[in-house]
Amino acid sequence: MEKKLSIIVPAYNAERYLTRCLDSLLNQDLPTDEYEVIVVNDGSTDGTAEVLDRYGHAVKVFSTANKGVSEARNYGVRQASGKYFLFVDADDWIKENTLSMLYGRMEKDALDLLVLNFHYWDDKGELPRPLHYTDKCEDRMPVCSGADFMLRCLPPVVWGIVYRLSYWKEHEFSFMPIRHEDEELMPKVFYLAERVGFSSVCFYNYYRNPDSFMMNYDNRSCLYMLRAMKSVEQFRLQRVKGKKMNDFFQNLIARRLLQSFKRSIQWGAPASTQLEMVQEMKKCGLSPLPKGKCFIYPFMYQSFPKLFVAYYRKKLKPYSFPKK
Repeated sequence: MEKKLSIIVPAYNAERYLTRCLDSLLNQDLPTDEYEVIVVNDGSTDGTAEVLDRYGHAVKVFSTANKGVSEARNYGVRQASGKYFLFVDADDWIKENTLSMLYGRMEKDALDLLVLNFHYWDDKGELPRPLHYTDKCEDRMPVCSGADFMLRCLPPVVWGIVYRLSYWKEHEFSFMPIRHEDEELMPKVFYLAERVGFSSVCFYNYYRNPDSFMMNYDNRSCLYMLRAMKSVEQFRLQRVKGKKMNDFFQNLIARRLLQSFKRSIQWGAPASTQLEMVQEMKKCGLSPLPKGKCFIYPFMYQSFPKLFVAYYRKKLKPYSFPKK
């Protein structure tokens, strides 16, 4: 029997936060038989399984070997029976009594995607939001294509969005098993969507978990970003039409590569890592330089990659972290 909504929660060693997350998913205004909560226990070694046991049949639990968040999400989508679905990370939570509003909006406007606003938290309280949807999107803005929505604002994350399951499956979307999997997939998901809506309701609560990937940088992260952007570039060459959108994609790829390149310096990765990234970008015909950069930057990048790396390493100071 088709449900109205599926909520997919990838969980790895999430016992500390999982109760808050699941309680928010169950404290909703849809009858429990009209939606489902799917938790993919991704090989947790802590008390995650014991937490899940306490919820009994209120939550559908699937236990897998540890393969990472990408494969956990992909697995969850394959199990989903809802007409629509959304992703919620195990350390986050959602606004109570909002599922009927999400379902109603998806039905009323026949949407492929519905983007929702969010709160951003850490242990000390609410933080300034790093994404500013409401600066570019109005609460009741007309439904538009995904391409038009991207020109206003492209969410780089998969949470806080409702997806039509048939649309997802029609295009066989899936997450790559790499870091920066969201940034690799979301440009494709939005570009191919025919009907996208926005709501300023702060539905999602994102928690800046000090134990998460985003707070524990990997020196190789910039190379994962390069793999992600290679995939986006391949998609651009195969599927994207029109100069305006091709320019958008090329600039998006360049900005994300440059951001990742700079971050690798700021987080203390060695010069060899940045040089490897530059060499791999050049092999792929990619550039980390958005349009508008002074000609000296492309010149250094193309002709003197070591100088390019040295320039940014001198320009950018590594972050200083408090001692534990």
